[in-house]
Amino acid sequence: MTDRRDFSLIVAFGTDMGNAEDAAMTFCEAAADALGIESEARELNQIEVAELQQATHFVVVTSTFGDGEFPDNATLFWEAISADTDRLEHMSFAVLALGDSSYELFCNAGKLLDERLETLGATRMLERIDVDGFYEQPAKAWTTDLVKLLAAEHAAPAAGAMVASTPERTEQPSRDRHHEPVDARLSVNRLLTASASDKEVRHYEVDLPGGFTYHAGDSIAVHATNDPALVAEILAELGVGPDHAVADHDEPLGILLTEQLEIRTPSRALQALVASRTRNPRVAAALGADATTGEGSWLYGKDVLDLIRLAALSVDEFVDTLRPLQFRDYSIASSPLVHPDRVHLTVATVRYTNEDRHHGGVASTFLAERCQAVRVHLRPNHNFRLPADDVPIIMIGPGTGIAPFRAFLQERRATQAPGRSWLFFGDRRRATDFLYGDELEGFVESGTLTRLDLAFSRDQDTKVYVQQRMSENANELFAWLQDGAHVYVCGDADRMAKDVDATLHAIVARCGGMDADAAHAYVNDLIKTHRYVRDVY
Repeated sequence: MTDRRDFSLIVAFGTDMGNAEDAAMTFCEAAADALGIESEARELNQIEVAELQQATHFVVVTSTFGDGEFPDNATLFWEAISADTDRLEHMSFAVLALGDSSYELFCNAGKLLDERLETLGATRMLERIDVDGFYEQPAKAWTTDLVKLLAAEHAAPAAGAMVASTPERTEQPSRDRHHEPVDARLSVNRLLTASASDKEVRHYEVDLPGGFTYHAGDSIAVHATNDPALVAEILAELGVGPDHAVADHDEPLGILLTEQLEIRTPSRALQALVASRTRNPRVAAALGADATTGEGSWLYGKDVLDLIRLAALSVDEFVDTLRPLQFRDYSIASSPLVHPDRVHLTVATVRYTNEDRHHGGVASTFLAERCQAVRVHLRPNHNFRLPADDVPIIMIGPGTGIAPFRAFLQERRATQAPGRSWLFFGDRRRATDFLYGDELEGFVESGTLTRLDLAFSRDQDTKVYVQQRMSENANELFAWLQDGAHVYVCGDADRMAKDVDATLHAIVARCGGMDADAAHAYVNDLIKTHRYVRDVY
């Protein structure tokens, strides 16, 4: 049994949309209620590795971002603890990993951290839990088990509460940060791109019920239903009707497939089942344990119907492989100071053809074609917020990444903020894809937007992207950074965000006269102080 006087707890999280933060805060509350342990959930980036030398217990909740990476507010900690560091034999730890099994490197950040702490000699209090999708119930069960283990280690505290290791207390977000889904009305649905564009981007406006509040920089979760045509095709392939009863489910199959289960992206379990049943060796290999889903792979673009046509499956075993239908997040494109009772969204409609079948994104086609009433809930993003009105901001948001920056500019105009604003926007063609072009030019004319740099990749023989516009204005961009500017990036995570990040490092090195290590440290400091934040997907 550990002496209470020697007890020191650090609770930390790595998150991109707030789920891991919420789970970490829930653990802190449970530890306080059950054991009298006062603790504070902190970003992993705010934890110095040296602090672990003084801690007896380390509790971490982290999600996974992109290609198995740590979220932005955990990357610096991972970089530090991955380097040569002192052993941690004195410390006990527990890791809760949040993820989505449709991604190849499911819960990879949590796995990496769990393994690294073990390698450094720390003792695992309980086995890591890898959570797929909805996290509240698994996180609650994990918290309950962990609190029981801590209670077994310590006698109940007497008069005073045990204090965790929190060297610097910071303001915690309010606990109403996750809202229950509410019914709302879709009041505006209009095309933003011109008819000649090879993309379809739409502007939506959702009327909010009373009491629903948001901030510029937040996202909203749309609870979509599946395409009824796809549901009908799946039912026909299975040879049953929508009223077919499914074992261990209260709802008939038609409702399950329409409202509750993911049928657009095949689950790993369905892939494995079809691989074991198909008579096609090529398909079996493509669906094996090492199967990839990226562009160019056999699985790329295929949905549940494509897979069940390859093997004979019973209804019950098929349903057992399906994951719950997840809500889809969209950055809010409006400011509550201008639109307090309505949120605006900027959404690219996903449509493509694969092997002579037409496919569409779950939520994007739901909004575009079938939506009048919609269930939504708020997804607060506490880091993606405007700084003080006099602080300069640099916004990099090509394509639908413009959404939160439209909200920022609305807000700065409403507050008559004196701080300078610089926007880098890009898309394919100015004539067809200049999203909110008239509005952006109006922000420039009013002085709300100090600079607007545009990159339309297909308007000339050589493609030009936002990162090239950054490089062309490198000296001035670095001067803004030296003046305290905050940098915001929103949009595609796979290519754009990585290219922008590399360009930012190169600009800092060149214009700051730094070597690569010094430039890396400079950008790391921007990240740690929340002056470089990203909302990428």
